[in-house]
Amino acid sequence: MRPLRRGSRRDRGARRRVDEVRNAVLALAGLLGGALQEIWRAIVFGADAVGRVEVAIARVLSVPLGAVLRGARATLSLLERAVTPTRAVAAVIVSAAIVLAVSQFVDYRGIEIGVPLYEGVEAVAPPPQTGREPTGSAHSYLMLPVAGLALVALVFALRGRWQLGRAISVLGLVAIAVSLLVDVPKGLDEGLAARDFEGARATLLEGFWVQLASAAVLVVTGMLLSRYARLQAVPARGRGRRPARGPRRGRSRWRRGRRGGAPAAGASA
Repeated sequence: MRPLRRGSRRDRGARRRVDEVRNAVLALAGLLGGALQEIWRAIVFGADAVGRVEVAIARVLSVPLGAVLRGARATLSLLERAVTPTRAVAAVIVSAAIVLAVSQFVDYRGIEIGVPLYEGVEAVAPPPQTGREPTGSAHSYLMLPVAGLALVALVFALRGRWQLGRAISVLGLVAIAVSLLVDVPKGLDEGLAARDFEGARATLLEGFWVQLASAAVLVVTGMLLSRYARLQAVPARGRGRRPARGPRRGRSRWRRGRRGGAPAAGASA
């Protein structure tokens, strides 16, 4: 009987150990569950607090934000009515004409002296220049009347004569032709500087490129202005026409009846 008692004691000890481990696991699970519950409560409380703060901020800012949005919508609607394609192109034409006129008083050419001596250091110490001349001196300031005519053509084109938009493009082409055919040869001619100075080289400066760019803008915007002004003029003419009246139709039928040799049905009645 002793072996049985020893086995029963061992079984009891093993059961106690199992019960202790199980109780420890259950206690640990309870602790983890409680910790998770506390963490979840803290998250819910924080989210609730953040939501209340957001609602309070939204209530405070709803009035000024609504006013700002309404003002922005009103501004956008006003800009949509005021800023039309025709007006935008007209503003660009005015700017290009003014820039074209101003470029006539900016130097368009210069002659660099001793260019071989400054090779490799031109970015730091460029060679000195001489013989700088304004753009208008190359063609007797012809671009000033060209810019003025472009502005005059713009005014009449906006008043309904959309064909004058093409005239603006022609004026731009004239400016480009003068720039390439007159200004470039004169600007790249060293003249007496090539004889008096060693390593002389003529270069085109800012005035020439500004003049050429503004002339190109006039060419493009002139065509756009003629198109947009024409689209505005066609609906206006369509609104001005009146539909044909009934009596005129009757008279035409009566005349056709008399020409055919027989009176119209309405006339005999």
